Amino acid sequence: MVVLVKVENLNATVRDLERLGLEIADLKDAFSTIAREAAAVIARNTPRLKGTLSGGVRGNRAKSKAVVAAGGTTVPYAGAINYGWHARNIAPARYMQSADEQYAPIAVRRLEAEINHQIRRKGLA
Repeated sequence: MVVLVKVENLNATVRDLERLGLEIADLKDAFSTIAREAAAVIARNTPRLKGTLSGGVRGNRAKSKAVVAAGGTTVPYAGAINYGWHARNIAPARYMQSADEQYAPIAVRRLEAEINHQIRRKGLA
């Protein structure tokens, strides 16, 4: 299960930054940091019996986005826990959405700070 936070107008912003001379690859470390920090927030929000679910949350390094995934072959029930499963009487925990609400403002500030840093570093300010 992957939860994505869509930043409105990010594609247009990236195009504008590229026109200024900033390469999106320059933001890769910022996206990596955001994914790692968001994964930690999500892991703290997961319901716990054994801790397996929280251990299955990971941030993925990507060139132009921050992606956090939960579940996979080791924790195939991550989606059922997050969204619920009515037939099995599993109520939705919504741990991904809860963490997203907590971390989204921080992610925006981190990305903005990195963009400003890269603009200054390249002498574009």
